[in-house]
Formats: sequence, C-alpha cells, structure tokens
Amino acid sequence: MTDFVLIHGAYQGGWVWKFVAERLRAKGHNVLSPTLEGCGERAHQLRAGITTETHGQEIAQLLYFL
Repeated sequence: MTDFVLIHGAYQGGWVWKFVAERLRAKGHNVLSPTLEGCGERAHQLRAGITTETHGQEIAQLLYFL
C-alpha cells in the first residue's frame, strides 16, 4: 500500500482528483486530496498573503498529523 497526496491546480479543489482517488483506493492505497486555503470550496477563506509557501505549510501540517 502506498500513500498518495494529490494536490490540485490553481482555482480548483481536491474534488478534481475524485476519479483518480477512487481508482487508487480501490487498489488499496491511502489517498488524500485536500483543498487548499482560498481555493475551490474554501474560496470564502481567500485572504491577502496566501502564497505557494503558505500552501506548502498547509500540506506539511497535513502530513505531520497523519
């Protein structure tokens, strides 16, 4: 079993990986596809100062708390 973290592109959300995640999970893999702050269904959290670095920190925290 492998752990996968799938990261969406700009203006999208974790939902873009739905079909890929389903196929990976069906093969027994663990899949995370978070929506990053200010994107997709979290667009209401958009604020000044969100950068690729803040998104990187968000992903690092996700991995830390697994």
